This record gives sequence, C-alpha cells and structure tokens, in this order.
Amino acid sequence: MTDTQSIRRYREQPQQIRTIRLGDSGSTIEVLADPDQTSGNMSLYRWCMVPSSTGPAPHFHTTFSETFIVEEGEVDYFDGLAWRTLRPGDTAHAAAGDVHAVRKERGEGATLLMALSPGVPREEYFAALATTDERDLSRLHAAHDNHFPDDER
Repeated sequence: MTDTQSIRRYREQPQQIRTIRLGDSGSTIEVLADPDQTSGNMSLYRWCMVPSSTGPAPHFHTTFSETFIVEEGEVDYFDGLAWRTLRPGDTAHAAAGDVHAVRKERGEGATLLMALSPGVPREEYFAALATTDERDLSRLHAAHDNHFPDDER
C-alpha cells in the first residue's frame, strides 16, 4: 500500500470525535487524532474552555512536547519565565522538560488546539481529572507524566 492509498483510506472513514467533559464546568476536550491514527507521531486535542475555566498550574512533561494554537478567545501562556497573552492564530510550544501553563482569566470562553508529540493517549487522564479527589491527584499526575516544579523540591 502506498502512502497515498493509506491517506485515502483514512479520509474515507468518517471522523469520530470523542468529547470528554471536564466535570460540571462545561469545558470539554475533543479528541481530534489519537496516537493510533498518526502512527504514534502525535495526538491532537481541542480544549473548549468556558468562561470559568482556569487551566493547570505550571508543569512539565518528560516524555512529550506540547504545542498550543489558539482558535478563539484569549488565554495566557506561561513559558517557564513569564506570562504572555495568546490570541486567535497565536502558537506556543513547550518542549519535553519545559515548564509551561495555560490559564484563562477573561470573562469569555476560549478554544485552543493542543498537539502532543510523540502521540500520547491523554483521554483517560482528561476524563479522570473531573472525578479524582484531591488526595489522589498527585498519583494521577505522576501516572500521566504531569510534573509540577513546586512539588519537585
């Protein structure tokens, strides 16, 4: 099978987007491409943040990089040194090991794409965030390669 045939076969299959609700807040994560669909090269998610969404504290990953592309609204991105505002079309990248964070402090929603490379199946992690109680969060984060600099001391 040639690469063209592989691409054609994939396009002929209807795209099924899985939506993960992040608790009762109304924010969601859409799974646009998982590692199985990209031969493990990347994962692609769409994070639809409602006005009350805040985002994670500064953290890093040891096994994958993360790229953020804002589609709608505005978010603040922390690059390990300073916060900056990202607007539609803006991109930010955190290589593996780079401390980063995303937050939203404005009163409107925002939508951003998150591309992870290599591909990492994060669906279970995103779904568990909504239901895991506070005492089990550190275990959940560690199991899914989320590390917080303040916890590393």
